[in-house]
Amino acid sequence: MEYDDAAAERLEAVYLGPDIISQREDTLQRIAVQKGERVLDIGSGPGFLTAEIAAQTGSNGKVVGVDISQQMVERASQRNECEWLSYQCADATALPFEEDYFDVVVSTQVAEYVPDVDAFLSEAQRVLKPGGRGLILATDWEGVCWHSEHPDRMEKILKAFAPHCANSKLPRTLTARLRKAGLVFDDVSYFSIVNVDRYEACYGEGLVPFIVAYLKGQNTVPEQELQAWAEEQAALDARGEHFFSTGRFSFSIGKSA
Repeated sequence: MEYDDAAAERLEAVYLGPDIISQREDTLQRIAVQKGERVLDIGSGPGFLTAEIAAQTGSNGKVVGVDISQQMVERASQRNECEWLSYQCADATALPFEEDYFDVVVSTQVAEYVPDVDAFLSEAQRVLKPGGRGLILATDWEGVCWHSEHPDRMEKILKAFAPHCANSKLPRTLTARLRKAGLVFDDVSYFSIVNVDRYEACYGEGLVPFIVAYLKGQNTVPEQELQAWAEEQAALDARGEHFFSTGRFSFSIGKSA
């Protein structure tokens, strides 16, 4: 997955918005990183979660973020100020680490984008220490609730956007896949994102340019129709009628001792 500078900056803006900051805080609470632990973030993107994890492990720990995008790795590395935190380009289905190495493995909003998710989970299990723990966060994209006065057009847009990831309904099968990979499934929680107004950097606002850019590249929706959809969202907000909701499923996992 490659990003030009504009796309990378849009992504980082969303990650720095209040919705994803709250999601990040929820993830950190659930994995409960301890001083001195080794932690792997698969699909680390801009590196904001990894940096906060490094602050929790302290200098006696080791934190690694891997991402398939070299540009994301470079951008995250440029911000890095911790010697015990590093980033590298790697495929989630072929991780460059020895077995039983990490105390914690975390991956947020990544698994549904990996074509071979079973290989992804097997690799997470392989590098996790016996007795280790982790968290896999994923979205069911068919669960998006988004108001429009043109519901047929909204349905068309969201249906055309679904193929942007390899498995848009991954949470529905993830528990069984985790167990098949040899991971212990502990719990699942739901983190909701609800925007009734399009405040600055809210997720519902930030998602619009990603959808527009993706569908323009796919040529699956006429550009005029796509533009009208985007403009409607701004108009609804101006009238106080905007509503957007989605959510992420956080699967807490472990590896038998």
